[in-house]
Amino acid sequence: SALAFNGMRPAAPARAMVRMETAAPPVPEVAPPPPKPVPKMSAAVPFLVENLATRGLAGSIGFDPLGLSNGPLPIEWMQEAEIKHGRVCMLAVLGMLVPEVITLPGREFSAIAAHDAGVTSGAMSQMLLWIGILETVALIGTMQMLNGSGRKPGDFGFDPLNFGTGKDAVRLQVAEIKNGRLAMLAFSGMITGAALSGNGFPFIYS
Repeated sequence: SALAFNGMRPAAPARAMVRMETAAPPVPEVAPPPPKPVPKMSAAVPFLVENLATRGLAGSIGFDPLGLSNGPLPIEWMQEAEIKHGRVCMLAVLGMLVPEVITLPGREFSAIAAHDAGVTSGAMSQMLLWIGILETVALIGTMQMLNGSGRKPGDFGFDPLNFGTGKDAVRLQVAEIKNGRLAMLAFSGMITGAALSGNGFPFIYS
């Protein structure tokens, strides 16, 4: 041909350029978020929502209007503090009532006068010393509890009558907390009335 005669090669036929596109990976289906739990109202104050942090605790009826259970302190530490204060106040109420009925010779003191006499004689200083030692020892168990030892709040291993192992253990545990709460309120009122009125039982103005 004329092209071959002139030393030129015929042009190669054009090749179709096919662009291979990789398939996009399948988009995983995202599960919808679970529905929010229906808020449960407090059994103590029906118009307040129950604090979930207190659910399941002994003696809890969902009353925590200030949200202390959601604060920076561990709930176990706060529950143990409540139990210990309740126990102390139950003893304090008993200590205010018994001297109104039974007194030792030469020890006819009112509640406020007995406190002042204890400070003067040094008895209060001894109580502070021994209670401080007990609290220091008890702090070891508290720290172990906060580190996951499994110890229950308020359980110091002192149960000579085995109240904590019988069939009524749960009922007695709740009863102790409720009576402790009542004693904290009662002692606050009794000691305030005694200090203001200066009278014995019922610690009110005559």
